[in-house]
Amino acid sequence: MARTIFEGALSDNAGVAWRLSRLIKARYPKKAVLDALHEPFNLTELVEGGQCEAAVSMDEHGSFHTSWSRAHGLSSRPEVAVMDVKWRGHALKAVVATWREGFEKESHTTIVADTIEIASAFADAGSRFCNHPEKAILQFTAGCWSKSHDLWKAVQASSFDDLILAGDLKERITSDFTSFLGAKDQFSRYGVPYKRGALLLGPPGNGKTHCLRALIKLLNIPCLYVMSLKSRWGEEDTHIASVFDRAREVTPCCLVFEDLDAMIHPQNRSFFLNQLDGLSNASGIITLATTNHAESLDPAIIDRPSRFDRKYHFELPKVRERERYLRMWNGRVARDLKLAPKELRGVARDTDGYSFAYLKELYLASMMRWMATPNAKSMLDIMNAEQVALRAQMTTASPTAPAAAAAGAKETS
Repeated sequence: MARTIFEGALSDNAGVAWRLSRLIKARYPKKAVLDALHEPFNLTELVEGGQCEAAVSMDEHGSFHTSWSRAHGLSSRPEVAVMDVKWRGHALKAVVATWREGFEKESHTTIVADTIEIASAFADAGSRFCNHPEKAILQFTAGCWSKSHDLWKAVQASSFDDLILAGDLKERITSDFTSFLGAKDQFSRYGVPYKRGALLLGPPGNGKTHCLRALIKLLNIPCLYVMSLKSRWGEEDTHIASVFDRAREVTPCCLVFEDLDAMIHPQNRSFFLNQLDGLSNASGIITLATTNHAESLDPAIIDRPSRFDRKYHFELPKVRERERYLRMWNGRVARDLKLAPKELRGVARDTDGYSFAYLKELYLASMMRWMATPNAKSMLDIMNAEQVALRAQMTTASPTAPAAAAAGAKETS
């Protein structure tokens, strides 16, 4: 087999990029070479987005990462390969190479074209397309960015219309952010940094994620969603810097940290705070975070308004919210499964300490039991029996549930 372009370049970690560049230029002496493109340029995204066509070059051996999913079947992305690319009537080559340098995973794409102008134009157009999510959310996990169309669809399916929260919490949240979005000129006129941050906190199962996704949909600006700061390669500080650097490039945008308490710890907290403070010079960034365990967050995060301007508490629902939630579910089920208004009020009274998630499970479990033996018992009798089982499950899962159920909270600013 003929010697390929990659032999000798990827054999060890020292100077890989330099050696690879030298080999590419030797391989294509009459072509213009644009070296070492990094994120956000991603050839796979460009192909999937219909921005260009690409096929494996028959002149070079390539290796690919192949994965399978139920939704999409088999899919492959190049890791070490030369691709023949067609873009806007031009024939180019894209040399894709991924390797490790120490604990870091490096990924470069080198463009080979007839002229440097064509190579630069393709690189610029491709980077712009990949940098801005279109019907997708930029998701950060395992140290890398990717576009998630599934998460975008989940956000689009979320709505404030079917979200039940205590008092006027929903109205305060929507009013706060719609007012902020409409006040850009006023912020600029008075020299106030145009940024906003909110922390959604409270016990699990009480609507934080639903509210978060409905808010992302309401904002209708690009969203960067941080799933994790850990990876097999690279330090967490490096990943935190990557997250905030990308947010500054995409503005205006919404930057999301779900379960912030699981991401920030004493080893990375200082660097995270420095990056968060650095957003004061980045116009148009809305930072949203959720936590189930506010007590584990450092006071420097939770008690300083310039970092998260508002804290919204999602407490366990009181009897009025429980009745509204049960009534919503009652309106969706078949007539044989419906509860009478008096029965609904009784179930709402009996479910003190239930989160919305447990109320949903109560309804779903009761429906399944009823469908297994229809008309053997009334829906109310089944639901009362399921309450006993769920109450035992709640106590086992969280010994402090009674205390949490009794605890009340108010919005702080």
